[in-house]
Amino acid sequence: MPQAIRVTRLAAAAAAVLFLAPPVTAGPNLDQPTFVDDVAPILHANCVSCHQPDEIGPMSLRTYREVRPWARSIARAVENRDMPPWDADPGYGPWSNDISLNDDEIAAITLWAANGAPRGEGDEPVQEQPETVGEWAFGEPDWVFEFDPYEVAPEGEDEFRDVPITTGFEEDRWIRAIEVQPGDRKVLHHFILWRAAEGAFYQESWMAAWTAGAKPYRFPAGSARLLQKGRNLIGDFHYHPSGEAATDSTRIGLWFANPDEVEQELVTLPVWNAGINIPAGDPNYEAEASRVLEEDVLVLAFTPHMHYRGKTMFFSAELPDGSTRDLLGVSRYDFNWQTTYQLSEPIRLPAGTRVRVKASFDNSAGNPSNPDPTVDVKWGLESTDEMLNGLVDYVAADN
Repeated sequence: MPQAIRVTRLAAAAAAVLFLAPPVTAGPNLDQPTFVDDVAPILHANCVSCHQPDEIGPMSLRTYREVRPWARSIARAVENRDMPPWDADPGYGPWSNDISLNDDEIAAITLWAANGAPRGEGDEPVQEQPETVGEWAFGEPDWVFEFDPYEVAPEGEDEFRDVPITTGFEEDRWIRAIEVQPGDRKVLHHFILWRAAEGAFYQESWMAAWTAGAKPYRFPAGSARLLQKGRNLIGDFHYHPSGEAATDSTRIGLWFANPDEVEQELVTLPVWNAGINIPAGDPNYEAEASRVLEEDVLVLAFTPHMHYRGKTMFFSAELPDGSTRDLLGVSRYDFNWQTTYQLSEPIRLPAGTRVRVKASFDNSAGNPSNPDPTVDVKWGLESTDEMLNGLVDYVAADN
């Protein structure tokens, strides 16, 4: 297949898979916005996937009756850009899975709340539920793993678990799609599927993740993840008590690709620094990491990964000709939302490019998420430890 055709095909696939962007609609009325005409379409497109019954959102936001008591709280959350959860700074991307609100949408919600949250005339728009075909998104998986039931207490601190998964595969497997089915969406905040290191059960490579509102992963056409024979997986759970006792029985489904159909391996490159040592009380500890690309690549996505003390993370590229390119900035990192930022079109980077990741951490008492500002913090797998890990998804540009 000619290179130009491969690149075009991959660009189109990357824009269409993994996450679906909300449909483009006419802008809201900024003179006299109402719920029926202006606010409901925004909430349905960007918020209701999490804010509905049996989802992780603390309240349902489908109808005017449900939304009206929360009008001022919603306005504050969107004005502060706390919701919807999207931490990429403006000016990067564009991103195919961008759920952030634009300035007009934020203005419409804040003005609507300030005006007394009027309902408006006519029937309320109906929230459109996505169609489901069968139990799994892509038909019956080739391999399913169901975790043992786990009891989550109604109150208390968030819980974190790393659960080993013995695969038993006696040959290499190419994975073309992954779906995570949470057992209880009210308490499972996020889940990460890792490939384990050879002969061990510690995290080596990011495979997939689920957060509230996320869609199953179908990888771009012609690409797949490699799980070598004998390699195992790790399920990384974050639970958030909901006020009621719950039992979670999450499961994952894998769809395998025929090796003859795989043109490119979908690789997640970890750009990390395991030597971080954050002093107690330090409000702005800075560190960085870098990796040099050994071949021409098409970059598809970025995932910043730190823990509770993570503050900012910036991705950039130093090209072989000496020029630099900014790739992603996250000035308000939030550990509660493990976001993968999917590019609408791949970025081609040549061999010899150095990918740099710069991060800062807040280990002070001024960080409300800090578990203990009186201790020095080093790299570690526990959430009370820290990480500096910038993940870059790519495929080889030249097959």
